[in-house]
Order: sequence, then C-alpha cells, then structure tokens
Amino acid sequence: MYSTEQLSGILLLTASCKFNIVRVRSNRGWEPRFLIYIRPPEKMIQALCETLEAEDISFSLIRERGRRVDSILIRRRHSIFRVCEIFPSFVPSKNSGWETFKILMGMIKENKHLEDDSKYNFEAIMNEDEEKTKDLHREVGDRKDL
Repeated sequence: MYSTEQLSGILLLTASCKFNIVRVRSNRGWEPRFLIYIRPPEKMIQALCETLEAEDISFSLIRERGRRVDSILIRRRHSIFRVCEIFPSFVPSKNSGWETFKILMGMIKENKHLEDDSKYNFEAIMNEDEEKTKDLHREVGDRKDL
C-alpha cells in the first residue's frame, strides 16, 4: 500500500484523463463524460488497488487491447473529484490536459454544467487547451538544429 503522497507521484507518471461532451436525449441535449485511466506496471497494480480503496476511490480493472497488463479505470464522479484533490497542480505529468481537466471538474462540482449556457463555456475551455497544445507543437516543430 502507498501513502497519499506516493499516490500523487504515481498518478503523475501513470494516469491519463479524458473529458468529452456527448449528445444525449435530455432537456439540455448534452452531458459531460469524464474518466481517468491509470496504467501502472504489473508489479504495482495490487498495492495501487489497495491504496485506492483506502482513499475511498471507486475503480475497475480492465484489459485493454494490445496490453498485457490490466489498467485501472475511474469513472465515478466522487472518485474523480478525490483524484483531482490528490493530483498535484502545476507540475509536468504524463498527460498535458490535467490542468484543464481539473478546471472542468471544478465547474462540474459547482454544478455549472447545469446552467443554460454552460456547454459553450465547457467547449471554450476545451478548445483553449487544444490551441495551447497546437501552439506548443508548432513551436517545437519550428526549432532549428543547433
């Protein structure tokens, strides 16, 4: 079993987050969908699962195509909020979208996704993050060999 600080370090190295807006048949016509994948080495899975249970984080083990080791999938809202609390801010991580993901999840925690114009606000934040990524790729691509 790992401590909370060790768990935050493991999340930095092995966790990826995803946030999507999907169309649904409801009054608003859309819903936010979010999840966190943790892809640890095989030796760490058992201890990591015990740590997540101790931290009251719900998860499931899934076998991804083309991967020999199980991945940990976190989908429940309260569990994702807990991971966002543990995950350190403003540090480099495996997935560059964590800062934006935490902002979007904060909006959901405050029930801003239930407001009338909220889809526009969510998409604006998501598109802003995509533009930052594109700018970074352009900058790296324009480097000259020294």
